[in-house]
Amino acid sequence: MAKLKTIVIPNQVFIGCPWKTVRPKYDRAILKMRKKYPLSFIIIGREEDQDADDLLAVIKHKLLSSSYAVFDATNGNANVSLEFGLAEASGIDRALYFCTHKAGSLQTSRDSAIIADLAGKRRVQYKQERQLAASLGKLCASHNYTRRFEKFLKDDFRGARKGRKKRSRALALKIVHELDDQQSRRRDDVVQAMLAEGYNAKEIDEMLRRLNKSGLFLVSPGRYSTAEVR
Repeated sequence: MAKLKTIVIPNQVFIGCPWKTVRPKYDRAILKMRKKYPLSFIIIGREEDQDADDLLAVIKHKLLSSSYAVFDATNGNANVSLEFGLAEASGIDRALYFCTHKAGSLQTSRDSAIIADLAGKRRVQYKQERQLAASLGKLCASHNYTRRFEKFLKDDFRGARKGRKKRSRALALKIVHELDDQQSRRRDDVVQAMLAEGYNAKEIDEMLRRLNKSGLFLVSPGRYSTAEVR
């Protein structure tokens, strides 16, 4: 497998969590976050034909290219513990989550030992799925890219009518999310995706220009223009 060049994507957040019982909660919470915040959440899964070395390489690349990481220690998952250690060694900003509900945190002695290895680490505890979503919402709101995004909207659309502000915010969010899990994308592809969402070419071009000027997005010039989150 070719070595991937690691570039940190400012709005990317890595999620490390157990798959069978915990991941579905994160999947549902992330769908809610996506509608409100400009962050790209990454959860890595193993493909059927993917070997362990390839999977580890992908995990390392996605983790090291993230601006923040969340690790869920529920059930003392060994892979999550490994990923947490990698993030800690690499100096990536991170948070440790843990479900306190008995049904969601049953542990064997081996699992308990793994959790003990993480003792002393500050945890964000949740019992119900809505509490998990609330905690992720707080993370999103305080994230540096979200703060930059909100400042951009406030400054660029100051004095605009309520309807214009709402439409502009929705468009800006959708444009940013077109690059979820991607380092860059062709500008034309982003434009086509927004046209399919019902926006017109003029407002799409204007929003891309504004995002580029704000520094939230980099849109390269030329016929083969690309866009990337900055």
